[in-house]
Amino acid sequence: MNYKLKVFYKKEELPHLDDVSFFHSARTFDLYEGVPYYTPLMVVCFENDEPVASLFAHIMRINRLLNTAIFKRCYVSHKPAYYKDNLPKSIIFQHLLGTLTKEMKHRVFYTEFRHLGDPIFGYKAFRDNCYFSIKWINIKNSLQKKRNIWNQLSKTRRNQVNKAKRKGVYIEELNTVEELATIYDSIDKNLHWKFSHRFPPYTYISNFFHSFIEQGKGKFFITKYQDKVIGGIIIGLHNNKYAYSLYYWGKTQTYKNLYPNIYTIWYAMTYAEENEYKYFDFMDCGYIHEKAGKPRFILQFGGKQHATRRWYKFNWNWINWLASKFYE
Repeated sequence: MNYKLKVFYKKEELPHLDDVSFFHSARTFDLYEGVPYYTPLMVVCFENDEPVASLFAHIMRINRLLNTAIFKRCYVSHKPAYYKDNLPKSIIFQHLLGTLTKEMKHRVFYTEFRHLGDPIFGYKAFRDNCYFSIKWINIKNSLQKKRNIWNQLSKTRRNQVNKAKRKGVYIEELNTVEELATIYDSIDKNLHWKFSHRFPPYTYISNFFHSFIEQGKGKFFITKYQDKVIGGIIIGLHNNKYAYSLYYWGKTQTYKNLYPNIYTIWYAMTYAEENEYKYFDFMDCGYIHEKAGKPRFILQFGGKQHATRRWYKFNWNWINWLASKFYE
């Protein structure tokens, strides 16, 4: 089968694409509109001039002053979007990956694929394009079980949620953009600097509000205590099936005994369950053999861990070779 691949850097130039993926839709371009140091792009695969698959990526520049490839990274999240049934998905992904890899060759320092879920997805295509992998853990809660979310929590987590309730912790949903600036300022000032460094810029969150929350594709829950913001969570929603935990945070040092992270995550999961979503996906949560930290914390909400991989490719061959030997 002959396929034609094309790379698009502007949403206006895209062909019509069905909204079959949260992470690989035309709407995703809106997240990066006006965001400094971010460049969105999409690789689209055509069969007889009809789009059959797409792969969204974004380039992030990590230095405000220098604009060379060594200070740029390319990121891809989740599997591509496919627009037809019975497609040779592995072959199409080979074409998508090859086109993206060639496009990024002189543009970025490295390319990273994450949140793929399946550890063997695209294995041959990645190997053929000289990517190397690092083993990770994906954690997902099924909301289709007979046991509800509350019963899936560990006893410790249930006690902490109840304690937070008794002390007056409550959740508000962010509904107006006027509140957003104040909330973001609170997040930016009070979080640990490492987390703040990973948290998206304000324009990105504002774009998410307009392009996703206002369209029913996402939620922004704010955790409060005595009218003070102590935590929050941003979730993406897709086709009444998946609720994705995109970002969550809490002032766990200042309000340690109120358990802001725990109460916030429990509330978001309960919302997804009550609205009949099938899965609450925390996505990649840590290294495969990690026994403590984030994976252990999230597993106490009753989800199950699955092995997955993150794939990397440095565009300097000798660095890529050394990294592949070190990690594999």
